[in-house]
Amino acid sequence: MIFSADIEDWQQSVLDFKNPITRRVLASTYKLLAILDDHQVKGTFFVQGMVTEKFPDLIKEIANCGHELASHSYSHEYIFDMSAKQFDKELETSVLPIEDLTGQKVIGFRAPKFSIREDMLDWYCETLQKYGIKYDSSVFPMQVKVQGYGFSDTNIVDVFKNKGIDEYPMTIADVRGKKIPVMGGGYFRLYPYWLTKSLSRNNINEDSVFYMHPYELDPDEQRQVSKTYTIPTRLKLTQFLGRASQEKKLHRLLSDYACTSFKDKYYTE
Repeated sequence: MIFSADIEDWQQSVLDFKNPITRRVLASTYKLLAILDDHQVKGTFFVQGMVTEKFPDLIKEIANCGHELASHSYSHEYIFDMSAKQFDKELETSVLPIEDLTGQKVIGFRAPKFSIREDMLDWYCETLQKYGIKYDSSVFPMQVKVQGYGFSDTNIVDVFKNKGIDEYPMTIADVRGKKIPVMGGGYFRLYPYWLTKSLSRNNINEDSVFYMHPYELDPDEQRQVSKTYTIPTRLKLTQFLGRASQEKKLHRLLSDYACTSFKDKYYTE
């Protein structure tokens, strides 16, 4: 299974795009690095450009630990709200700094909040290729859209391939004909681990994709952030429930499944 993490700061990427990147992203990402090291797992880190800009030593450390670095845009704003020109700038300011800092070619991209749609794929894939991106992992193959994302086209991987980009969708469990997200983000955090294992029994293979955010390993964030900002009830329910048990679940996942990066799985010469 592919292990991937989206490196971003919750207060900026979820609460308000205008907020600055905070040091909480450092503690949570270093915690994730330590957990992966415990299990001798190398993964793919999709890094937001604003994080790279503020904490370049963190990016160097991720690379030094042997993980793949990929782009998660610069601002974390929705790609489907951008023009092709704006998206080009997002890639330029997220891809090139990683390459300059690490000497590692960036070949992967994940859109913030999986914010891509069918009608933008021509310029989206063209811009990815311009910056040497070989693969994308931004598709949730669900017929019902959740928070604006979800693709009903069952041939979406072929659509990307015809446009010159390899696509690795998020993992979906098929339960009696219904597609249910599994192995990622809030779904992994909110599901009890036995449910994740049950849903995965007939749906997980070596090509499946797991994703998470390091901030999900930070159970104290809600209390601290609430001292400065008013957090909407919806975000309290969707963003903080399950954080206290996330580290334990992650250790179990890494013990139960063999994990690797996109680069090591598909692009090692």
